[in-house]
Amino acid sequence: SPSRVSPKIAFKQFRSSSAITNTRPQMCGRRAALLRMRSTMSPAIPEAKPVELAPCPFTVWGDKDIDIEAVQKDSNPLPAFPLEISASDLGLNDMDDERSYFVNNKELILDSLTKHGAVVLRNFDLTKTPQGFRDMWENGLQLKPCQDPLQSVAARTTVSQKDGVFEAVNKPSLNKYFVGMHNEMVGTRTPKKAAFVCFKPAEKGGEFLVLNGQQMLRDLNPDFLKRLYERNMRYAVAQFPMGFLQDKPEVLTGLVKPVIKGVLDLAIGQKVDFYTESVWDTYTNSGDLVLQVRAAPNPPVLKHPETGEPVWFANIHSHSAKLRDMRAQIYSDGDEGRDKTTGSSKINLTDVFYGDGTPISEEDLKHVAEVTMKNVQFVKLNQGDVVLVDNYKTQHGRNVFEGTRKNAVTWFE
Repeated sequence: SPSRVSPKIAFKQFRSSSAITNTRPQMCGRRAALLRMRSTMSPAIPEAKPVELAPCPFTVWGDKDIDIEAVQKDSNPLPAFPLEISASDLGLNDMDDERSYFVNNKELILDSLTKHGAVVLRNFDLTKTPQGFRDMWENGLQLKPCQDPLQSVAARTTVSQKDGVFEAVNKPSLNKYFVGMHNEMVGTRTPKKAAFVCFKPAEKGGEFLVLNGQQMLRDLNPDFLKRLYERNMRYAVAQFPMGFLQDKPEVLTGLVKPVIKGVLDLAIGQKVDFYTESVWDTYTNSGDLVLQVRAAPNPPVLKHPETGEPVWFANIHSHSAKLRDMRAQIYSDGDEGRDKTTGSSKINLTDVFYGDGTPISEEDLKHVAEVTMKNVQFVKLNQGDVVLVDNYKTQHGRNVFEGTRKNAVTWFE
């Protein structure tokens, strides 16, 4: 999908006056020069205290009373997506100007985020470091950071723990892994907003991807969308290979399987704060037996918690095992590098089903992938560029890349 150019917006600027009338007699010589030098030095900025992260908020599911047919018939034009704001277009000359800009335009920026779903901040020097990035969202936009929703499942690497900045899939071992489009949601917890920042772009690829959830609702096949909404959907969030049981006598497996399932259910229940159920499965892995951990069913379409607008809230593109395998063939010749990963990446393999546990057909999965990629925007980020994301309206992902890449994210209530 070719990248579209987003319109830029110019907000009001704040410029502080630094004119000071000097009434003292003019000094000369070395002492005057020393004082002039001192007067131009910036005062030391006190080191910020470690950020306090609130618990990630619960997902706002709302009532399941959306008229899917009416949503798809809506022909009113959608706002530009994503919206771009450039520091150079605004004429901001230094980081003090940039700080003042965020403070004085906080409401306009956040209102634009709610309206458009994603706002790209370009050419800002302030956000080139974790500390400056935090300064932007904490003191400028006054957003309230929250814990990583993955916290109960697996610890995400931090770029700066004291600043609440988490790494955003930069592992060299996963550079061939195309991160599918998704809303950040784990179990029953969903951050409302996110700020993704680039500290170092990859030498090639690695674009940040955004997807307009409202556009997805309009473009999906009506019969499929209505069927999915009526039946709900369910994610498999992890799986444990059990191939050693596959060829064993049924008498033995009949005794062993309930014990293994019971132990796993107990262990998972102590680790995560949402409902799960373990299910024996051979569908996901081409006939290989796994014990799959599935979350509770949930609707694929929600009402935005602030605006009430219906939004696509289904992580089918990212979580489907079938689509993941198809992307691996397209982007990495079948080798995404998962065999080189360690720890939780080995077991946190996902899949998606209807709410009753039956598989979604390959035809429907391919349809979701086609509509998704038609609408995905590839956003190339340079150092300091930030993408503000409304996590209910907008899905995000990441392209494959070459070289080294350092992108990061902070989540918000």
